[in-house]
Amino acid sequence: MWNDPIVEEIRMNSAKLAAQFNYDVRALGQYYQERQKLENRPVVSRKPRLIKDLPIHQPSK
Repeated sequence: MWNDPIVEEIRMNSAKLAAQFNYDVRALGQYYQERQKLENRPVVSRKPRLIKDLPIHQPSK
């Protein structure tokens, strides 16, 4: 199987960052939120979509 070097680098960096926070999802989320504030870029928020709003797959006959 072919490995994309860019994808491998992203995965490696993600693993390092997760390890820094002892794989604590809440701490990692807080880190990203704090970083987001420092970036000074607009944040896009969308209202949640309910499952009923999603298209339903109809199996073909």
